[in-house]
Amino acid sequence: MFERFAKETRATVERATEIAESEHATLVQSDHLLLALVDPPRDSVGRTLAEAGLTAERIREARDREFRSALASVGVDTGRPTPPPSPRVRRGRTTRFAPSAKLALERALKVCVERGDRRISNRHVLTAIVGAEVGATPALLDELGTTAQEVDRLAGSG
Repeated sequence: MFERFAKETRATVERATEIAESEHATLVQSDHLLLALVDPPRDSVGRTLAEAGLTAERIREARDREFRSALASVGVDTGRPTPPPSPRVRRGRTTRFAPSAKLALERALKVCVERGDRRISNRHVLTAIVGAEVGATPALLDELGTTAQEVDRLAGSG
């Protein structure tokens, strides 16, 4: 599938990996792909999202709020400071993709094929990310005060 990625899409996937690593994540998640579209915005999709207020900072803040809310809903105290990541994680490269990111990239291919396009673009990736019906993405969009349809419309993906 990677051979079908447009140049900017490859850069987005690589950037998602960098973002995950910088956050000491053990896996690349779909929210890392979303962040990679706007951190920094490298193409029309990223610029349009950023201009509409879906900046990397807002996405991170919304993701953190949603995460704290999920933890609080099961009784986990989110007021305590968290320990730093283990040195082992800090030294390693995050090259594995979580199911959410794998599914987003697979859906991007499906969107590409359905539209009759030859290359998987960042528009396809965005449509696939925000099209998730379950998981962290719908909650993240809700926390951002938007919907998948609105994000698609903004970026001209719909």
